Amino acid sequence: MMRLVTPPLRRGDDLATRLDRWVAHGLITREQADRILSEERALPAELRDRAGRMPSPVAEALGYVGGVLVLIAAGLIAGRYWSELGVAGRLAVAFGTATLLLVSGASLRPRLGETGRRLRAVCWLLSAAAVALGTGLLGEDMLDLPGDVTPLLAAAVTACYAGALWSISREIPQQAAVVAALAVTAGTAAALLPGSTDAVAGLAVWGVGAAWLLLGWGGLVTPRAPVWVLGGAIVIVGGLMTLEAGWGAGVALGTAAALVAAGVWQRDLLLLATGAIATLLTVPSTLNRFFPDTLTAPLALLATGVVLVAGALYTARRKRGAPAGDPPRPADPRLAAGLAAAVVAAVAAAVVLLGAG
Repeated sequence: MMRLVTPPLRRGDDLATRLDRWVAHGLITREQADRILSEERALPAELRDRAGRMPSPVAEALGYVGGVLVLIAAGLIAGRYWSELGVAGRLAVAFGTATLLLVSGASLRPRLGETGRRLRAVCWLLSAAAVALGTGLLGEDMLDLPGDVTPLLAAAVTACYAGALWSISREIPQQAAVVAALAVTAGTAAALLPGSTDAVAGLAVWGVGAAWLLLGWGGLVTPRAPVWVLGGAIVIVGGLMTLEAGWGAGVALGTAAALVAAGVWQRDLLLLATGAIATLLTVPSTLNRFFPDTLTAPLALLATGVVLVAGALYTARRKRGAPAGDPPRPADPRLAAGLAAAVVAAVAAAVVLLGAG
């Protein structure tokens, strides 16, 4: 049997040249080449630009660096002349930077395709960070709010701002800004309660992460992969914050076990990896606290490691044996939304009861 060798592409070749070469090598007929060329030439100019002129990775990298440099420059200028700027000047630097990054992201042309969307997402993420800084300055310098209220105001305003941007650009950086701001808002709000502790604030943070995971499970927040990472990171952080309380060990260990079980059930290695990280961070701390200087801790860690390896092998085999393109088990969006609302309500009630004392 003869094996056809695809002729190599050469830098600078246009479509007509490549088609002629493919015809000469017998890969396609002349009629097929003429039809392809006619169809491509009928495309609008904007679509031809998207398909034929991919933006340079260097240009994209320069865009990222430029956005970061804008923030750094604003910080250096503000730091050098901070005392001389006054309240109005400080606010102008912070919110002016946020506006500049917002406009820069919005001005990126659609024909840049994926590169333009990524650049816009990064610019708007940095813009949200500048809004958080400006709102913090507003609460501290102009409104003269107490020190523990200012972070709540900054986080809440940033959550609203990032949410508005996320409704326009459904990119991962915008999702990260929203869920992070919501977690900080919940934690700082819980910290204002008269009897609040770090554990109570951690429980509030944990509730945001748990609700986010449930919304992702129901397909209400997409794509799923960043939901697992972001929501998982927040429940892990919240669970670790609760460890100072006696009941916190149950929250932290239960979170790790639930993430591992969900990863196996959903046949999702990323979710399983998130559960493994949660286990790695929570199990040693918990066991060393309750069983110091005994063999219980290392034996429990050994058993946990065996279970995680077995779960990973089971998940990998199930995923390899599944049909191509087989999606994770679907969830009813109404069920997921109801469970998320129930978690938020239960956690809010628990935070109020624990923090009121």
